[in-house]
Amino acid sequence: MIEDIRYLIVFAKVAEVGSFSRAAEALELSNATISMHLAKLEKNLGVALLYRNTRKLSLTHDGLNLLETAKSMLELYEKGIIEFKQRSISTTNNLRISIPAVFINSAAFMTQIGNFIKHHPGINLDILCSDNRNDIISESIDVAFRIGDLPDSSLKAKHVFEFSRTVVGSRELLDQYPLIKHPRDLSAIPWIGLTMRPNYRLFTHVNGDQYEVKYVPQIRLDNVEAVYQLAKQGIGLAAPPEFLTPDDIARGTIEKVLPEWSLSPMKVYAVWPPNISPSSIAYTLINSIYDALD
Repeated sequence: MIEDIRYLIVFAKVAEVGSFSRAAEALELSNATISMHLAKLEKNLGVALLYRNTRKLSLTHDGLNLLETAKSMLELYEKGIIEFKQRSISTTNNLRISIPAVFINSAAFMTQIGNFIKHHPGINLDILCSDNRNDIISESIDVAFRIGDLPDSSLKAKHVFEFSRTVVGSRELLDQYPLIKHPRDLSAIPWIGLTMRPNYRLFTHVNGDQYEVKYVPQIRLDNVEAVYQLAKQGIGLAAPPEFLTPDDIARGTIEKVLPEWSLSPMKVYAVWPPNISPSSIAYTLINSIYDALD
């Protein structure tokens, strides 16, 4: 039945322009497709709808009877397409994105968002800030920026930049334990967990040695900055992005643990639905972030 609607639209356009070739041009189809659709419509209805020879075509009695219904289908189709294109023009600069909440504190990232807004003064930008991963499809998100490895999916993704992390603890916490000389010593100290990250950290020494620390946190949160705030209060160790820590380290509020050992940088990806046009404003944002921060 749905196919018949397409066939009726083709039939109405052929009757309107009086030619298979002109109908094919108007509907952006091939002559063969036009002919096939009409043949299928006639077969489904069990009647002949038009006669034609090399120079002209004419409607049969049944074709004339069907024409009004077909013209109504064509009118609805053409009106709908025109209205949709007009709405698309007016909403071209609408953009809905999702960013990790912790990026609010990244001067580098937020500067690029600000620059993007300044360079696109007509944009209508909706930003969701959450350290949990939003559902791109159900929440109608055009672009999501996500931290860490991505699960296999039909979504498209691009690595846009990465940031460094550092393990920190308060002096109040660290004074309760023997001097930390090696990552293995961290297993005896409480950690604050992140619900979206696994409970282990792989450390790499400046000489290339590696050591993995596993832990079972008693406290877990779904927000990176909240974890960091509790770490500053001596609740446990944390591994926040380095862009959160410089001022607190300078003030002595927090201390970097094992400075000769480092964690691997966290990768940040832009993720988007597969049917977004490469010429869209969403792609412009992705590429601007990549060009500035990669």
